[in-house]
Amino acid sequence: MTIVITAPTGNTGGRIAQQLIAAGEKVAVLVRDPARIADVIRQNATIYQGSVDDPAALTQATQNADALYLVVPYNFGTFHLRQWQRQVGAAAAAAIATNAIPHVVNLSSNGAHRPNGMGPISGLHAVEQSLNAVAANVVHLRPGFFMENYLLQLDAIRTTHQVFMPIAGDRRLAMIATQDIADVATKLLRDRTWSGQSVLGLHGATDLNFDEAAQILGQVLKQPVTHVQTTLDQFRDTLLQLGATEHVAGEYVEMWSGLARPDYSPAEPRTPETTTPTTFVQFVQDKMMPLLTEPATT
Repeated sequence: MTIVITAPTGNTGGRIAQQLIAAGEKVAVLVRDPARIADVIRQNATIYQGSVDDPAALTQATQNADALYLVVPYNFGTFHLRQWQRQVGAAAAAAIATNAIPHVVNLSSNGAHRPNGMGPISGLHAVEQSLNAVAANVVHLRPGFFMENYLLQLDAIRTTHQVFMPIAGDRRLAMIATQDIADVATKLLRDRTWSGQSVLGLHGATDLNFDEAAQILGQVLKQPVTHVQTTLDQFRDTLLQLGATEHVAGEYVEMWSGLARPDYSPAEPRTPETTTPTTFVQFVQDKMMPLLTEPATT
């Protein structure tokens, strides 16, 4: 019997697969490009080539599976993001039903309790509903704002000592390192004594506002760093320049608008169980500092 991991080249899937392999678990992965997976996964896991939105590929990869870790990957090239997310949810639901997969861990998001108004996060709400219709035992992980989003700001920090995001500096959110998400998922996938359908919020070590995060960056880097709020139109233009379709850009504009709303907060309250260990200081020291010593991209 096997634990199947989707998106094994991503921040969470790759770490989960490697931890499961190190623990002696039998692992299979579904990946579009096997050349991109880590050597340890390639050498120790069963590899299925295919896309998570393909019901046949996902059903084949999950035959005889004890558990499934599902991620809905980014898709900047789709002309209808919500429809594509629903397609992933439907493919997963078909695989779960066909193969009677006993346990499913689904990577969702803070804010997925809202079926509308949160862009791609609301799309994850629909995925949750698709899985709940067929999975007897499923945990939907709802993490906060990924600290890894700051890795997209490396060049700006190097050259201008600024961080550019379409949100006010005083907006406070739960911020989490993806390694903590992976560690929680790994535990759930290995210890499958849990049952039923549930949601688990994951909130990082503490809530931070974006000005505080910039101050922490400055303290670690020993140079001032400031948060700059860009306009939503500027953000949209940046996504289009990076190759996103108009529809995808609009969905992410809606997401940032939803996160900025004063009435927005995660449905799951912070508790000791939802609080994870990695602080933003640790993340900056361990993940950003080594990269910031590299030259800026051109």
